Amino acid sequence: MVRRVLLGAALVAAAAGCQRVLFNPDEPYNQYDRYDRLRDGFSPKELPDEYGVPQPALRARLGQDT
Repeated sequence: MVRRVLLGAALVAAAAGCQRVLFNPDEPYNQYDRYDRLRDGFSPKELPDEYGVPQPALRARLGQDT
């Protein structure tokens, strides 16, 4: 009985892992991403620092004059 339950759980877990991706990475996630793409192009969320480590691109996002 325990083997059947474990086998059933394993089959359900395997079937659940074979689904398509929920969100397409090419589509905008919110209205701000859509605005960036339509108006002034895509602004990166992260920029590499002088050592190559990705850091949040806060200056590029918050320092723009509107």
